[in-house]
Amino acid sequence: MLEIYLDKRGEAAIENISEMLDAFPDDAERAAASALKSEGFRLKKLIKAAIRAGGTKTETWEKLNPHTGVISRAKKGFIKNYKMVWKGQKGSKKRVRQYKRVMLSKRANPLTKLGSAVRYKYDRDMHLVSIGFIQSEGVSQSMLKLAGMHAKGFETPVTRRMRKMMFALGFPLKKTTTVLKTPARPVIQWIFEQEAEDIPKNLEIKFFKAMERYRS
Repeated sequence: MLEIYLDKRGEAAIENISEMLDAFPDDAERAAASALKSEGFRLKKLIKAAIRAGGTKTETWEKLNPHTGVISRAKKGFIKNYKMVWKGQKGSKKRVRQYKRVMLSKRANPLTKLGSAVRYKYDRDMHLVSIGFIQSEGVSQSMLKLAGMHAKGFETPVTRRMRKMMFALGFPLKKTTTVLKTPARPVIQWIFEQEAEDIPKNLEIKFFKAMERYRS
């Protein structure tokens, strides 16, 4: 999660903010809230865009293995790995199952489902805006857990049951394969690194524009 402060502590390095907060506390507080919310919304959009694109301007993550989507569906229950076809001589044909030797998924972006969990939240008491995967309505604990796992990367042990399932899906594993490795995809960290220089500049511009509105 990315957190940005804007108050007398000076994390945003806005010139004269202490004087503004002392001289015009109500207007300055409203302006700070406006600037933080606006920048939070902008960063939320950038994170969502990076998730859709599969990376940022400078960093990209590995696409999904074509078997991953199939395995994911199989874990949730029955998956159809065959189609019904007609076989036999004319007059005695019957429909039989024709199994697929290999099943592949067209799903390539690993974080697509997490895009809807990106939020920004303003804390008035702390003069703080948080951006990232935040617990709120429509965002489950399982989504937050998954987001955290993808940010760090993780390993999935290969069990006997999993090995059998993958063989049945046309994805046999080598005997030496004991874990499946998922690489780290730290989208929020990458966005922060990409925008680190622009965030304080944007906050300063937005803060003083808001002050002009509220003081006019």
